[in-house]
Amino acid sequence: MSRGELDVVRVEAIPVADEFPPGQCYGSARGRVSARVATLVRLETRGGAVGWGEGFGPPVAVSALVDELADLVVDRPVSRIVPFVRGALQAGYHRSPGGLHVCALSAVELAMWDAWGHELGMSVATLLGGRAREVVMAYASTGYVTDHVDDEGAFADTLQAAVADGFPAAKIKLGLGGDRDRRRAEIARDKLGGERRLMVDFNGNYTADSAIQVIYALRDLDIDWVEEPVPPEDLAGLARTRQAGVPTAAGEALYTRFGFRALVADQLVDVIQPDLLKCGGLAEARVIVDLAHTWNLRVSPHAWGGAIGQAATLQLLAAIPDSPHTEVPAHPLWLEFDRGPNRLREHLLTEPITADDGVVAVPDGPGFGVEVDEDTVADLRIRADR
Repeated sequence: MSRGELDVVRVEAIPVADEFPPGQCYGSARGRVSARVATLVRLETRGGAVGWGEGFGPPVAVSALVDELADLVVDRPVSRIVPFVRGALQAGYHRSPGGLHVCALSAVELAMWDAWGHELGMSVATLLGGRAREVVMAYASTGYVTDHVDDEGAFADTLQAAVADGFPAAKIKLGLGGDRDRRRAEIARDKLGGERRLMVDFNGNYTADSAIQVIYALRDLDIDWVEEPVPPEDLAGLARTRQAGVPTAAGEALYTRFGFRALVADQLVDVIQPDLLKCGGLAEARVIVDLAHTWNLRVSPHAWGGAIGQAATLQLLAAIPDSPHTEVPAHPLWLEFDRGPNRLREHLLTEPITADDGVVAVPDGPGFGVEVDEDTVADLRIRADR
C-alpha cells in the first residue's frame, strides 16, 4: 500500500430521518420526538476504502458543519485522526467546548476510523489497542414516554417483550413526578423479576431535592443506577444526588474529555457515559474511559443513535479492558440496546446488529465490521423537496 492510498479524497454529509406516523411519537420526560434523525458521513480514500460515521443533532445544521470540516481531512492521511480532532477543537475554541460542531467532528472522526480499518484489513477495536472481548452484554433501553404516558398496559408490554427476548436488564424512562415514577418502576420490577437488573433514567428533569426524594422512594426496588438525575450543568446537584444510596450515571450530554473532567475527577457519579456521536468520537471516548478507570469509576457508553453509532460503540466496548477486576467482574460492561422503533438502526445495515438473549457479538471484520445498505440510506435521506 502506497502512502498516498491512505489519503482522503471525499467527505459527504448525508442528513437522514425516520419520521413517525401521528400518535407514535416517543421519548422522555423532556419531550417526545416525531422522528429519529442523524447525519451520516460517507468518507472515501484514494485507495478505495469507504468509511461511515454518524453524528447527533439537527441534520441540516450538522451537515453544514461536516462540510466545513471536510477541508481539514481531504488530501490528508485517513490515519491522521487525533491531530485532526485536536486541531479542529483548538482552532474553533471560540465556539465553546461543546455543541453541534463537536457532533459534526464526531461523525467525521468515526468515518475516518472505519475507513482506516478497511484500508488495513483490521477491526477498529484492534486499532484502538486490541480486542479485550468478542461479545458484550446488552440491556434493553425501553419503557419510553409516549403520547399515552398513563397507559400502564402498553408500558408493561415493552418490559415483557424485553424479558421474552432474553435481555438480562432494562432501562426505563422516569422523571415524571414521584407517583408516576414509582408506579412505572414497580411495573418494571414486576415484569423483570428479581434476577434482572433495572436502571432508570430521569433525563435531567429534576432539581436535586426532587431527585433525591424520588430516589429514596425507589430504593426498595433494587435500582442498578439512576441516569441523569439532574441537568448535566448542575454539578453540585450531581454530588448531592449521589449520596441518596443508589449509583448514579451521567455523561451523554457532555462533549470531549474536558466536559468529563469534573465529573470524573470529583467523582460526581458512579457510571461515566460518553456518547460517541457527541463526545468527539472514538479517540476522545477512549481518553474518557481511561480517565474513568484512573478514578476507579464504571463506564457504560450512551448509545441512542443509528446503526453506525451502535457498531462504533461495539468496537469501543470490545477494546475496553475490565477494570479494576479481570476474573470476577462485579458488573457487566453494558451495551445500551435501544428498543424504540428506528429505521436508522434497524434497516441501515445489510445485516443488522442483534442481541441473542442479551448477548451481542462484536463484528470482527475490517473497520466497524458492518456493511451499510446504501439503498436504504438513499431512501432515508432528507431532501430539499421533502
